[in-house]
Amino acid sequence: MKRIAIIGAGASGLIAACYASRDGRQVILFEKQKKIGRKISITGNGRCNISNRNISTGHYHGHNSRFVDAVFSCFSLQDTITFFEERGVPFVEEDEGKLYPASLQASTIPKVFQYELKKRNVDLQLHRRIERIEPEGAGFKLFTAGAEEHRVDSVILAAGSCAYPPVGASNSGYDLARSLGHRVYEPWPVILPITIPLKSLHQLQGIKWDAAIRVEVNGKEMGRSRGELLFTAYGISGPVSLNVSRSVNSAVIAGKSPGIIIDLYPSMSGDELARRLERLWIDGGKKTGFSLLGIMKDRMPEVLCGIAGVDPEKRVASLSTTDKKKIAGIMKNLVLEPGKPRGFQEAVAAAGGVDVNEIDPATMESKLVRNLYITGELLDIDGDSGGYNLQFAWSTGAVAGKAQ
Repeated sequence: MKRIAIIGAGASGLIAACYASRDGRQVILFEKQKKIGRKISITGNGRCNISNRNISTGHYHGHNSRFVDAVFSCFSLQDTITFFEERGVPFVEEDEGKLYPASLQASTIPKVFQYELKKRNVDLQLHRRIERIEPEGAGFKLFTAGAEEHRVDSVILAAGSCAYPPVGASNSGYDLARSLGHRVYEPWPVILPITIPLKSLHQLQGIKWDAAIRVEVNGKEMGRSRGELLFTAYGISGPVSLNVSRSVNSAVIAGKSPGIIIDLYPSMSGDELARRLERLWIDGGKKTGFSLLGIMKDRMPEVLCGIAGVDPEKRVASLSTTDKKKIAGIMKNLVLEPGKPRGFQEAVAAAGGVDVNEIDPATMESKLVRNLYITGELLDIDGDSGGYNLQFAWSTGAVAGKAQ
């Protein structure tokens, strides 16, 4: 009987176990944590953004992002939907094609997999960290941190990335891949808040605002997004910020100086905003900051006027044409410089990882080591925020499991 070891009980490892355990194959699933699917349990703000209706190559990044085309041709979004529906988990769709389990509870997914593992007689080894993998003939010998040895015929390495250590993420998967001869591009954090050193902006902490953001490097647009922006004590966060964080961090790490341009009134043209401001400024006796309270939240007028170089205490009647242009300009084009990228402690995903040119996308088998399969976040593919990373995990895990 074929013995298959799966290292990691995250998204790709769990679905791989379901497919690999067919026809009586013996599957051992090793998980270094005390629970399965810990990262799944916190995705989508606890609701599990399980995939996205708009799956396409353009939402993925890496040294060879076209790799995802071949993977999705083997296990598609529809295959994912069918897999979960057959297990009693239909999807519901929300803004921008985001798909969630109809329960709107991320905890649903690990529970479903827990049932499937038991039903399929998968040998689940919790709190078991694999420290070393040694090829042995056509198979492998695995060593746990507790000095246990396991002999298996094939290995699916699904240990995940180093993003978000609070749920157990680490570098262990990369280390195991390197030990078996694979090239690993140095990981760096993506989908996370952005540090903005401008201290006056920090006074807006806690304010949420609909905005459009674009990232430019030397006048060239590198990324854009629109949605909810959250001002923080260190910079900016919220969905719109997370969406462009990859573009920002990529430029900073490369030694470039990206500009983050925020449009606080994306539903209005510059001329429309200027006309609205003129109506607000009919009463020349008002202080400039106070005059803006009708279209801004508390603290925003003072902070934005300050950034624009206009005293918020200045009477509206005293505003020059230049002052007015500065205020309108800051509302439509608030230009910010990012600081040093924040760490993996806050990152949803990691860019970098195992070189996908060393992996067969039709099976996820290593081209370097026979009977070794590598899946999910360990690979040098990272998706945009919105369910894209989980879809890549479901697809790669399923493909590897089917290949057993």
